[in-house]
Amino acid sequence: MRTRRLAGRYFAVATVPLVLAGGFFGPGPSAPTAPVASCQNWTGVPPPSPGAGGNVLNGVTVVSACDAWAVGRSSDGTSTQPLTEHWDGARWTVVPGPVFGGSFSTLSSVTAVSATDVWAVGSTDADSGGDQTLTEHWDGTRWTVVPSPDPGSSFSRLRAVTTDSAGNVWAVGEYSSGSGNQTLILVWTGTFWREFLPSPNPAHDNTLTAVAATSASDVWAVGFTGLLAQTLILHWNGSTWTQVPSPTPGFGADLAAVTATSASDAWAAGATDNGSVDRTLILHWDGSTWTQVPSPNQGGSTAANSLTGVTATSASDAWAVGRSATGTTHTALILHWNGTTWARVPAARPGTTSDLFAVAAASASNAWAVGTYTSTGPAHPLALHCC
Repeated sequence: MRTRRLAGRYFAVATVPLVLAGGFFGPGPSAPTAPVASCQNWTGVPPPSPGAGGNVLNGVTVVSACDAWAVGRSSDGTSTQPLTEHWDGARWTVVPGPVFGGSFSTLSSVTAVSATDVWAVGSTDADSGGDQTLTEHWDGTRWTVVPSPDPGSSFSRLRAVTTDSAGNVWAVGEYSSGSGNQTLILVWTGTFWREFLPSPNPAHDNTLTAVAATSASDVWAVGFTGLLAQTLILHWNGSTWTQVPSPTPGFGADLAAVTATSASDAWAAGATDNGSVDRTLILHWDGSTWTQVPSPNQGGSTAANSLTGVTATSASDAWAVGRSATGTTHTALILHWNGTTWARVPAARPGTTSDLFAVAAASASNAWAVGTYTSTGPAHPLALHCC
């Protein structure tokens, strides 16, 4: 069995041999004619760690140099509540939000339409034993809960949210149908969340983990499908969601992150099982086909590597983050695309273990990556800045 991390939780996936779905290395995108200046150094900027029982940051969005949001969860040792933190250009501070009953409520992802229009999504078990979708909105003054569909018979979860160039907000996840997990896709109409029915479900179990958009007619959602863990990529063309063929190399693979800069330039990242350990997986969309692009791993051949976040500011500047694990020791992993190759990048790694779950950039010289780290005692939120 192998483990996968979704929004700070682990779950198991059976490792069974697969037929490759086009899983050969593609040539990779061509290099641009001129290099793009990128940030050079990832440094730690400690955010507050309010929960005595542990803290995790799952998602981040960058509005400007003096405006970024990170979301996740905080535990007091008894119950877990959503955690929302804000960067004002000098420091991170906790911004109070709604408090829930139940034992576990979390935010998985965050996106900003503007400084006064920010959305965060996740799940909560406040009203029942099973998870229900959770969406919160920042209006420049406070965070409030906005009602969202809960189609699942036993649970519904939102794992990612994004906005497109027209200001539309998209959220994805999964729900239980009683006979398996089904994809869940929502769009904010301006007054309520609308569920897309139906959305593609190629197998018995399907999960969407990430979403990215360049326009109202160019939206990508990625995840995995089937008990054999095959990559799943869906596309919205303005009228219909369809499944797009994608490589599933190794003995199983899943996608945890996606980003796009144009209709002909998108990246998806995750992990693939080589039969013994997970290895990084990066796919690229060139306007017609998704192909696998070689990506590095750290820690040697016995270390498990996975990617959980990806962002791009141009065709020659993209970042992917995750972790490398040997036994119970985790080390934050950062990769950079320079227009030609993906390469590992040094970064501050506090504590004895560290994981990065998300990365976002407002420009090539302003990026944030967030996650969690431990030294002794409970987990602390981790935020790294590259500028």
